[in-house]
Amino acid sequence: MAAAKHTKAPGRQDSIRRILGLLENRYRADLREPQEQPVLETLIYAICLEDNSFVEAETFYGRIGTLFHDFNEARVSSITELSKVFLKSPTAEWKAFRFRHLLTHVFESFYAFDFDSLLRKSNEHANRLLGRVPELSQFARNYTLKHCMEIHLLPLDERLRDAVAWLGLGTSRQTPQRSGSALKSVVRKADVDRFCGLIRCLAADPKAIKLFAIDQEAASGTNFELSTAVDRLRALFAEIDNPKPKTTGKPKPAVKQAGAARKSTRKPTAKKLSAKKPAAKKTGNKTGNKTGNKTGNKTGNKTTSKRAVQASAKKASARKTPSKSAKRKN
Repeated sequence: MAAAKHTKAPGRQDSIRRILGLLENRYRADLREPQEQPVLETLIYAICLEDNSFVEAETFYGRIGTLFHDFNEARVSSITELSKVFLKSPTAEWKAFRFRHLLTHVFESFYAFDFDSLLRKSNEHANRLLGRVPELSQFARNYTLKHCMEIHLLPLDERLRDAVAWLGLGTSRQTPQRSGSALKSVVRKADVDRFCGLIRCLAADPKAIKLFAIDQEAASGTNFELSTAVDRLRALFAEIDNPKPKTTGKPKPAVKQAGAARKSTRKPTAKKLSAKKPAAKKTGNKTGNKTGNKTGNKTGNKTTSKRAVQASAKKASARKTPSKSAKRKN
């Protein structure tokens, strides 16, 4: 008998390759390749990029040159003024706070806005020097070490950590640094920029963020499976491209019944109003007749009484006048 063939589940590297293929087909236009910059500019760009998309980071970085004459003017500016650089970012004040601390630290350390001396240090020493920058995030530190010192690191922020957890490559309960260090053995050093860039495009998609939150609430703390990541990703893109119409289901007949009930209630009220109109006429006639009869009787009685008084007065005067004439004759 032939031995039964066992279907082998795809490995992590194969799953990552298929995931990146789907992401690249969708977000190829949004992907950005890192550019070579001095250490200080790389740190500033990392502050702009954290928990944001590539387009937003480029916008923030460009505003620095338009709102401020140079780095010294930005260094002596207030947090409120620096927050205008990161406008519409949910962490604008934190970014402004870190940006000013970075400029102040570099200027007070070297009396110039130049941090390229870091390139001549060893990896451990460079990491130690970056750790001395006040309020500098771990993402900005890892991003700079990766692109300036060419260290094999996966700089992940919180958004990337959540996207990686949804794909089944980590958990949302881990810190971004632990999630990145766990993926070092799976993602090659040459593929780090492509991996992080495509995951960032997915994590920065506003429609995907909403669906991530819904799925995480439904999962209630359980981890997502990597074996179903490709199917879930395809379903996610299908739902984003063809959103389901908002249907209430059963309330629709209820609305019709309510409308019919309103119509039925309106019709009798109209009949009642039409039936009340003749009643109003009757009452008007009644009141008119009553008032007319009363006023007519009163006026008639008054005129007849006046006429009777005048007639009696004439009779009395007629009776008196003959007696006077008779006296004159005599």
